[in-house]
Amino acid sequence: MNHLFTCLLAGAVALPAAAQKAPGKPRAKPEPGPAFTLTCTGRTSASALQKLYCETRDLTLPAPPAGTPLVVDARLNGAITVRGWAGTTVRVRARVEGRAASEATAKALAASVRISSQNNTLRAARPYEALEGWEVSYEVLVPRQTDLTLRSGNGHLTVENVRGALRCESTAGNLNLSGVGGDVRGKTTAGSVNLTLTGTAWEGPGLDVNTVNGSITWQLPAVYAATIMARTVQGRVQAELNTKRKSVLPHNLVATLGKGGAQLRAATVTGNVTVKQTPGTLEPLPAPEEGK
Repeated sequence: MNHLFTCLLAGAVALPAAAQKAPGKPRAKPEPGPAFTLTCTGRTSASALQKLYCETRDLTLPAPPAGTPLVVDARLNGAITVRGWAGTTVRVRARVEGRAASEATAKALAASVRISSQNNTLRAARPYEALEGWEVSYEVLVPRQTDLTLRSGNGHLTVENVRGALRCESTAGNLNLSGVGGDVRGKTTAGSVNLTLTGTAWEGPGLDVNTVNGSITWQLPAVYAATIMARTVQGRVQAELNTKRKSVLPHNLVATLGKGGAQLRAATVTGNVTVKQTPGTLEPLPAPEEGK
């Protein structure tokens, strides 16, 4: 009996060592790319009676197949930043925060948050689905041609250098789009819209973004081809463009830049609209055709 127990004990001790030596596939090294900027530095609690615990978690996901969007759901208070990069995978940094009366409770609250990536959807949850006391923000690196669906309540949404079918929706956060293209649609209720276009023309079907109570700021390169339209109900429209083919009214703007092209629309109800093109040569009106 003692001999049998000794053999079993020796086998139990040897098993981990044997498992470590067993041949297997080497772990793939993550693709080199831009560094994440999302950190816990400078994060503080809004109340002296409340303690904050903050941590970051990194993960790598396969890129969604063509025609399938990557969905990022930041729930109530989280922000989302998505940047295009030259890699073939999706890299994610999640910043998880817990707030409670004590540091230990705040840490336990954050630790209970689980981040799921099933079905090409990033979503955070915790037991019993408590809505208060925690939040998760995301910074995501995606291949430059990727479809996206982004949702947040009070958090800002930022997309940089991504082309595809982009759908962005926030309630109180700002919508910041830079260097995007494709079929882009976005809306926010109480946030501002900030657009920065790059290149020489819009690539894709077009742009349609709107807000209710926020302003719209729109920056274009000196040379660009598109048809742009902007409007506000109660605010004012201001435009500085390198074209004479434009109609600028107090509440509406319609302009053809370069040879025209995709229709790009931006609208607000109570905010102002400012559209600026980098100074350059003023495009003349097209010459009338002979015989007309």
